[in-house]
Amino acid sequence: MTRDIIRKLAGEFDKGITTEVQTVYVLAGIRKLIERDEAEEEYAGLRFHCDWALHSRMDRAAAKTILRKFDAAHMLLLQGNIELHNLPSELRIEIDRISRMKAFAEELSRFLAAYGLPPLTKHRSDGWSHFLHLYTKVIEDIPLMVSLPTARKTAKAGAADGAPKHISHVTVHFESAPETIKHAGEEEVLFKVTWTIHDKNGQSGDIFILNSFSLEP
Repeated sequence: MTRDIIRKLAGEFDKGITTEVQTVYVLAGIRKLIERDEAEEEYAGLRFHCDWALHSRMDRAAAKTILRKFDAAHMLLLQGNIELHNLPSELRIEIDRISRMKAFAEELSRFLAAYGLPPLTKHRSDGWSHFLHLYTKVIEDIPLMVSLPTARKTAKAGAADGAPKHISHVTVHFESAPETIKHAGEEEVLFKVTWTIHDKNGQSGDIFILNSFSLEP
């Protein structure tokens, strides 16, 4: 079965990933391989992003790890009246890695190489940026949720498991620029990925990342 999954994935990457449907399909296949080979620790970031594309909501351990980072940043930004670039350096770097999905990009590239699969750059030099815009479209209606406590959980247990204290969920939104950017005979599509952090008091804050890909690979 592993060979069948790899063969099917190779076929998709050979064609080039150009649709949201393909994006979900290859991530489902990648997750199967990670589970079959028990490589969850080696590809924790990649596994998380595969799961995010395949669920209607995310409230598992990996989601909580990300939410805790946003929880810490949200309260500093809200209560301290500071800008994102003035966050403590370690937290700022973590938020930057999360919002740019750097672990996802790095682990996906490493995974494709390890399984002998074509890289995202096979058909276009900006393969990751193009894949990222498709992936963001897939997940933008899937919130990262703080799990609701069960009847058996006490306040003490909730604190012990490291659950975020202040925020309720995080959503991601994709937005492309109304016009393309033309330069040096090329045409670029500019897009924005916005992470919105919602707290338990009904307030919210945004972190956004700008990126682009070529209209013609």
